[in-house]
Parts: sequence; structure tokens; C-alpha cells
Amino acid sequence: MDLAHWIDRHARFAPQSVALRFAGREIRYAEFARMIERAATVLAQRGTRAGDAVAYLGMNHPAALVLLFACARLGAMFAPMNWRLAPPEHARVLADCQPRVQYVEPAFAALAGAIGTAITIADIAELEQGTAGAAPARVRHEESPVLLGYTSGSTGVPKGVVLTQRALHWNAINSAHMHDLTSADRVLTTLPLFHVGGLNIQTTPALHAGASVTLHAKFEPGATLDALEHEGITLTVLVPAQFAALMDLPRWASADLSGVRMISTGSTIVSEALVRKVSERGAPVIQVYGATETCPIASYVRPAD
Repeated sequence: MDLAHWIDRHARFAPQSVALRFAGREIRYAEFARMIERAATVLAQRGTRAGDAVAYLGMNHPAALVLLFACARLGAMFAPMNWRLAPPEHARVLADCQPRVQYVEPAFAALAGAIGTAITIADIAELEQGTAGAAPARVRHEESPVLLGYTSGSTGVPKGVVLTQRALHWNAINSAHMHDLTSADRVLTTLPLFHVGGLNIQTTPALHAGASVTLHAKFEPGATLDALEHEGITLTVLVPAQFAALMDLPRWASADLSGVRMISTGSTIVSEALVRKVSERGAPVIQVYGATETCPIASYVRPAD
């Protein structure tokens, strides 16, 4: 079955459970499922077929996750773009994947226009315009490609890594084991969804489990610390540079992180001193290793270790 069945299942069994929190808005699983169905209809009307790429250019936003699961329904590939890249770099990636359409958050419309390719550009608002109940037939194959992530690896220009629906499914299982992840968890996502770290260490696994994801458009230290202290967050992923920014805040020393079950980190060398400093605030730190090609969870340390 396609990954969108995760959301359909929760929409049936727990329709009023909150799937996403973003900018003061709560999206419950029943609504999330309808949004995905409408988006799949819109994509199909634009001619999207199995194997096509659908690009997204924007900061963290519910539309990115809607597109991922809508692509899963169609057997298409969600291709999130790194908004930090310059127009020539964007043009190179788009020329490589040739997306059927590129959905753009309004703040990035000028950047998309500056790229100067023949790719069709659409505003993310279009995704809300489909009709629920009229979606096309689903592609039910676990080996269907669903995520196209670009990575420079060790050399050269960005290369497209194709990840299947099966890969994201088993990555979610690995994350559940890594984090003891359940539907009772609240995940805070501040890392960019254009990277498998932000998208797949906790975000998509949380939606597999029926948990709730709080999305921040981008990392901002004060807002992150507020959420960790006051919004019932139980899990998050923070890389060492983010920890450094949080520790620079005067109120870090008195922050109450006792409600956070654990924080995952990785992407670079993690010092023992960092782990100890964060643990002193009441939040155990665990580490994960992986790569775009591994979705990314490849190996990890659980809290007991």
C-alpha cells in the first residue's frame, strides 16, 4: 500500500487527533487526509503520472507534507528543493529531475522566476483547490519511488537519490524503535524538510505512528526553546549548531526541558561535553548516523546506551 494509507488509517481511527501544528493552525488527521486527496487530484489534473517528479520550493510548511503523501498516492516522486541554493544551482537540479510542476511558497516566487527554466510553476494555494472524493486511482506498490533528494555527497554537483515507499516505511519502523515513538508523542520539527534529516528522522515516522508534528518554518532559537518548554514537545532533532544557538540564550541555563523525552542529534561530530550539557537540562541526547541514501536512519544509540 502507498504511504498515504498511514494518514487514511489515522483519519479513520482517530480523526480528531492533531497531525500537524503550524503557525497557530491545527490540522487533524481527518482534515490532513482530505488535503492529501485534493492535492492528488490537482496533481493528476496537471498530468502527473507514476514516476514523475513534483518539486517544492519553500520553507517548512504543511504543503510539503501534503505533496509528499499526494505523490505517494500517484506513484510520483516528491522533490523538495533546498531554498538556500542560488538560482544556477536550482536550475541544475530542475534540469536533472524535470518535474511535472514546481510548487512554490509565495516568499520564494522571485527566486523561482529567476531560475529561468521552462518548468511549470504553481503557488502552493493551488493544492487546496481539488475536490475530495474525485482523486485518481492509487498506485499500490511498495517499490514505487516517492522521494527524490539531492545530495552532493563527497564530490561534485548535487546528485538525485531516489527513495522508495518501502524505504520510508522501514525508516519509520527504525525511528519507532530508536525513539520508542507512539501516537502519544509530540514531535518538534525545525530542521528543513528538504533534507532527509528534517523529513525522515522523526517527522514522517511520527505521522506513521499517529503522533503530532509541530512544524516551524525554520529554526529560530527563541521559538524553539519556547516550544520545548511550553508546548508539550516530547521529541525533536537538533544538530550541534542548533544546540550552540540555544545555549547562547541567557535563559538556557534555567530552561525546563523535563517534558522532552529525548533529543536526537547527528550530522557531524557530537562531543561528550555537548551531550552532558543538554542532559543536565533534563533531556537525554541520543545520536543517529545515516545518509540521504539510507533515508537516513542507518544506525543509532538508544537512551539506555
